[in-house]
Amino acid sequence: VPLRDHVTVPGRVDYDARRQVDYGAPVDGIVSQVNVRVRQRVKAGDPLAELSSRDVGMARNDVRKCMADLEIAAKAADWAATIHRNVEAMLVALEPQPPLDDIDRRFGKEVLGNYRQLILGSYSKFVQAEKVRASTTSLEGGGVLSGRIIEERQSNLEVARESFHAQCEEARFLTRQERDKSVAEREQAERVLEISREHLRALVGNSDLDDATGDQPDDDSLSTLVLRSPIDGLVEDIFVARGERVAPGKRMFVVADTSTLWVRAMVHERQWTAVDVADGQTVSVTVPGALVHDATATINHVGATVEAESRSVPLVAELDNDDAHYKPGMFVWVDLPQGVLRDAIAVPAEAVMRHDGRTFVFVPAGGGRFRRRDVQTGIETDTLIEVTSGLDEGDEVVSRGAFLLKSRLLLEKEETESGTSAASIPRGTA
Repeated sequence: VPLRDHVTVPGRVDYDARRQVDYGAPVDGIVSQVNVRVRQRVKAGDPLAELSSRDVGMARNDVRKCMADLEIAAKAADWAATIHRNVEAMLVALEPQPPLDDIDRRFGKEVLGNYRQLILGSYSKFVQAEKVRASTTSLEGGGVLSGRIIEERQSNLEVARESFHAQCEEARFLTRQERDKSVAEREQAERVLEISREHLRALVGNSDLDDATGDQPDDDSLSTLVLRSPIDGLVEDIFVARGERVAPGKRMFVVADTSTLWVRAMVHERQWTAVDVADGQTVSVTVPGALVHDATATINHVGATVEAESRSVPLVAELDNDDAHYKPGMFVWVDLPQGVLRDAIAVPAEAVMRHDGRTFVFVPAGGGRFRRRDVQTGIETDTLIEVTSGLDEGDEVVSRGAFLLKSRLLLEKEETESGTSAASIPRGTA
């Protein structure tokens, strides 16, 4: 069978770093409530604890103030835009010089601000000056009015016309400017609000999934921060108690999903060149001295550098732990393939006996009798042992009952009959 040598290196079971959170306090505060217990299963978003923090309260208050400022700025921008739009419409309507009553009927209920009085007052004077000048023209030929009065009325008309046009130009410019200014102020208020929200997010991190905007109901305490689990898993440890003051970064909880664990093995640099491992390859994991079944783990990644202190290359493998047999911190042995595959003669591991420094197997001698045959062994696996000399391909050896034959051999010091069965070594197997 194809066999390859292997090397056994020490390892340690650890949390899967992708499924474990070492939860630290995001801000300074006092623990007002602890909502979970050790080994309690939680879902992502479940509350772990509540923290009372002045910094969080001030940050939330700042967010609310910025929200109020934005609301005011938005209303002001809408107001300025409406006035600008209505003033422009009224100025267009005044170009053909309609009767003032028509303008009042059309724009009487529109929002114009102070510009209603300024524009329509100027327009009214202009219309009145035109009427006076028109009446002067009818009287001018009869000599009723003096030349000075006629000139004065003509001058008044020109002044009223220019004043009206100037008022229209100023209103058009000012309303546009006020609109643009209010839009800029609204955008500035939006930026300030986003900055305050970013500051709040930086304080709370992922603690409260509903706290990104600071929009808590009015009856919520602004300084109360709900610390929530970021993942599904088990509460592995708790390091705080109710009433305790915590500083930023203070370790509070460990939450982990232990359905998959990592095995961290250390391969010494002297062994590394002979070890043949790659991502996705499977390796055997054994827990010494524990009633835990051996398992197979899948290599997740191999370290790119040699650790200075241990002079070893770290290797991390994923271990399925749905049955919860393995615990973080367990010491394990990890079997890694070494060298290349080669065809070899191999027998079941239980067929190989050892005594007085010699290795041997039992082969059938005919007539229900068996004879001891010394062998040399090579590669050993959990189930097979390579035989480098003493057997030929196809030779039969005793597997079940080999230990019984060994015991009789030691007692009798001679060949004995036995009813045990022989196991055949198939051709082409190892």
